[in-house]
Amino acid sequence: MDDIANKCAGLLLSNIEENEVDLTPPTPETGHVLVGKFYTKRRVSQESVARVMKAAWRIDKNFKVSDMGDNKVFIRFEDAKDLDRVLLLSPWSFDKYLVVLHKLGAGDTVNKLKFNRSSFWVQIHKLPTMNQTREAGLRIGGILGDVEKVDVDENGFCLGSYLRLRVSLDIIQPLCRGRRVRIGESVATWADFKYERLPIFCYWCGKLDHDERDCLQWIRSKETPRMEEKKFGPWLRAIPNRLQKPQWVVASNKSTTGLN
Repeated sequence: MDDIANKCAGLLLSNIEENEVDLTPPTPETGHVLVGKFYTKRRVSQESVARVMKAAWRIDKNFKVSDMGDNKVFIRFEDAKDLDRVLLLSPWSFDKYLVVLHKLGAGDTVNKLKFNRSSFWVQIHKLPTMNQTREAGLRIGGILGDVEKVDVDENGFCLGSYLRLRVSLDIIQPLCRGRRVRIGESVATWADFKYERLPIFCYWCGKLDHDERDCLQWIRSKETPRMEEKKFGPWLRAIPNRLQKPQWVVASNKSTTGLN
């Protein structure tokens, strides 16, 4: 399409074609829109999405869902606060598969969106307690993606059993299982990463955009890979905080819905 547009730009235009169309930005009442992509091979219906989201999100005002095809939907909110709350409580999953949400801006074109980033809370385990600081979170989290928040007190410390940070991850890349860290002149140690509310992901390659059955590593393998060859596994998952909003799911073999 870009090639066609470039060729058309070089053509002589008629008087009608030369006239520009002024597209004013959407008004606040119509501009509260999320675009969602569902990373599942199963076709997702607009009705199922609307029903389950209404039960899970529990937002103050109403919203409307429009099917875009290719397991993508428009979600139009009446209130911007509800949209922001949904993004803040992400990630969400549908049938335990990841849903990537993007806040639609005035200049965005949906068919150009990559849907390749999602925010997760990541726990960093095995750090020395006095090194569980905001600065450490920013430095370690920077290898994962864009650090949005480090969960520390007003003094910049976390005196719990692990350091917790929220990071925008590139879901096309494999999950990072940990990192070697060195403190001063001491011997480097290993810090484990655990991800909260992690949906289904591939235990072979560690990516979030497909499961084991659709992994190219599995498909291209001349022999059936052995279980011990899996580089990733359930140890990457962290127990969800009971104060956090549950994921929303649809049972694939039932007509009823449920939350977990």
